[in-house]
Order: sequence, then C-alpha cells, then structure tokens
Amino acid sequence: METKEGELLSIDEVVRLELAKKWKIAIYGSEREEIPIYDTMAERDLERITSMDGGKVKYRVKSLDEVEKTLSVIREIKWE
Repeated sequence: METKEGELLSIDEVVRLELAKKWKIAIYGSEREEIPIYDTMAERDLERITSMDGGKVKYRVKSLDEVEKTLSVIREIKWE
C-alpha cells in the first residue's frame, strides 16, 4: 500500500483500496478527539450528505501500522 502519514484520502479511496475489509480503520472527528469511529459506510453517507450543502469531506492519515493492519485518519470538512 502506498499510503503515507499526512496524506488526504476520500472514504471512496479507503473502500476502493479494500482497506475496510483488510484493515482496522479508525476515523477521528478531530485531532483532539480520542474516540474513533470504525464504520466506513456511515462515513460514506456523511460525505454524501455534506456534499449536498457544498462541503467536502477528506480524511488525513494520522497513522499507519502495516504490522497491526491499522489505519487511523482524521476527518476534515471544508465548506465552499
């Protein structure tokens, strides 16, 4: 996998890479939030709803552990 820390991903990229099937995906609402969410399909719904209001949701890679097969990302929402 070519994903690096700090990289921005969409939830579709996470799903397309099949990371959700092979890896444990932790999605954080902000850098300070300590409780991760693991439901990528709910995140896909959030992206779709947010885009209706002109928002864009991306996920910045917080950490990547290929040994433990864990990817942690931070949700970033920008409004246009």
